[in-house]
Amino acid sequence: MKKYKIAVLDDYQDVALESADWSVLRDRADITVFQDHLADPDAVIERLLPFDGVCVMRERRFRTLPIKTS
Repeated sequence: MKKYKIAVLDDYQDVALESADWSVLRDRADITVFQDHLADPDAVIERLLPFDGVCVMRERRFRTLPIKTS
């Protein structure tokens, strides 16, 4: 079974992994938490390229992020 890669963005308080029960995903996904905020949309896209899914901690993230496809 493929193990998915999930990115948690903008967890500046470092609470994401303690605020929910992630154990159900333990065998199915690797979770990476980013505490910093990247304002540059290109930097965000570059950061997210290796991931299969994204968990957004802040509502601001994708309101201003342009959608790019390749």
